[in-house]
Amino acid sequence: MLTGRPANQAGGEEEVLREVFSHRAGRIFLLVLFLAVLGLLAVTPLFSQGVIILGWMPLPFAAGIVFLFVWLCAYLIYFLKYWPFR
Repeated sequence: MLTGRPANQAGGEEEVLREVFSHRAGRIFLLVLFLAVLGLLAVTPLFSQGVIILGWMPLPFAAGIVFLFVWLCAYLIYFLKYWPFR
């Protein structure tokens, strides 16, 4: 079956995930992502109430922007500073 990657990298996703879990920075990275998901789920019940932030931004939009910003910062810090395959 063609997977789009070289034959010597079969099962690469499992190895990368194992590598992320195997060191402290990777576990912190995954914890930050998990907490961001929990934070988004925590504000989801407020989406139907029409909350406006700063007088013009609806809460679902603001929550999405914060969620993406947290994920982007975590990604950049982890993969540019702590990525073990550099």
